[in-house]
Amino acid sequence: MVPSIVFLLASLAPIAAAVQAGEKPTVYVYVCGDETSTSIAGDLPSTGSPVLSSSADSTPPSSFLTTTIGGETSTSISIDVPTESAPSTVVNPPSTISSTSQAPTSSAPPPMSCPNAQLSCHNTTAVADLCCFNAPGGQLLLTQFWDTDPSTGPVDAWTIHGLWPDRCDGTYDANCDPSREYTNITEIIKSFGKTDLLTYMDTNWKDYQGDDETFWEHEWGKHGTCISTLDTTCYADYKPQMEVIDFFEKTVELNKGLNSYKTLADAGITPSASATYTLAQIQDALKAAHGGFIPTLGCKSGALQEIWYHYNVRGSVQAGEFVAAAPDGTKTTCPDSGIKYLVKYANGGSPSGTPTGGSPTSTAPAPTGTGGAFSGKGFLQAYTGGANKGCLIGAGTWYTTGTCAGYTATASGAEFTLSSSKGPCGIVDTTFTCGSGVAASKFTEKSGLLAYNGVSDFYTAAVPSGSVQGKVTTSKQAVVVTFKWQSA
Repeated sequence: MVPSIVFLLASLAPIAAAVQAGEKPTVYVYVCGDETSTSIAGDLPSTGSPVLSSSADSTPPSSFLTTTIGGETSTSISIDVPTESAPSTVVNPPSTISSTSQAPTSSAPPPMSCPNAQLSCHNTTAVADLCCFNAPGGQLLLTQFWDTDPSTGPVDAWTIHGLWPDRCDGTYDANCDPSREYTNITEIIKSFGKTDLLTYMDTNWKDYQGDDETFWEHEWGKHGTCISTLDTTCYADYKPQMEVIDFFEKTVELNKGLNSYKTLADAGITPSASATYTLAQIQDALKAAHGGFIPTLGCKSGALQEIWYHYNVRGSVQAGEFVAAAPDGTKTTCPDSGIKYLVKYANGGSPSGTPTGGSPTSTAPAPTGTGGAFSGKGFLQAYTGGANKGCLIGAGTWYTTGTCAGYTATASGAEFTLSSSKGPCGIVDTTFTCGSGVAASKFTEKSGLLAYNGVSDFYTAAVPSGSVQGKVTTSKQAVVVTFKWQSA
């Protein structure tokens, strides 16, 4: 189809011809539904017809005549045109002309900026632009963990649980877009060059079973896909998975501004094996750091375990203003008194990294391992070069900066089997592996160390570091590693 502007120039060519003849031409414009057609009395021009000046001054029409027949409206416009012609650049009309122009069927994605944005959960009527207004999940919760069984993260910092969109009434949606439930969060973050973000998450966004990647995938898939302003259509220049980066960056940004450990410590509330606190003491300390609003507290067996900070958002999650808010329902699960705030790594372990506040954290003593008591529940601590270097996590891989996974040792005659939360553990193609489809291998204890077929030396290509996990194998490689049992 020839563009409308070409038709306009072509259809006005007879006007120029009429001007030269001293006549007053008439233009007919027909409107029907969304389509518009234009015609001029006489024949349409062919190539070589009189030219039209593109810079001629326009003159208001001298008369209109509009008629309606059925569903169509016809408008006749009589236009007075100056008889003198103006010098100009000329445009030759085309030989083929379309007399119909169609309105565009789609528009560009809305921009990220949200002028005059409303505060979520405060609207009285439905809001159409859900790229600048979070709905139905209008209350955003930044949630934190205090894990002690097993312990995770720095010894003096709460770790991240997630960023959750609630429906302003305490209910919530989950897993809103299966097509965006990505299973490679670490690689997505790396592909955008966000190494600082990943380093922070490796330390402060921990899975108590030692599988941080799966935990991050769960939080994004269950909660991140339900945040309306993170929809892919809300980006003017969208690049695949960029909304994932926005989700994790915003969560980390909020967490950095909520140093719950320091807030509680400043109020005299510190981890202890024996001290207890009242609900009012904890709430008073935390609300002072959250705009006067009391966050939701979660307890398990009378011990403080979670804090949920509630926000409403003015604008998008990516660039909007987070405004502290009261909880969108009664959710606190802690008793009024006798609340325990337990010490991390009381039974040993190896915390590492940087706490929420950004300064180096203190480190608990490395465990020595019990060596020889492979029974019940415990952890498999890794040793290489005579030093404790991390432990095994749920899938059976070696991790030096993460949280140790819990294992269960079950006696089988003079031997024993091992299992983790992932499933039974066995030697699969020479590699120590735990999973639902793994056939359990029989292990023994040798001089306080884990042994397979009477050999306590295991191997890996290199000592893992950062977020890298090392595969443990019985086949000789560059690094020798042994494992001691630490009872839980």
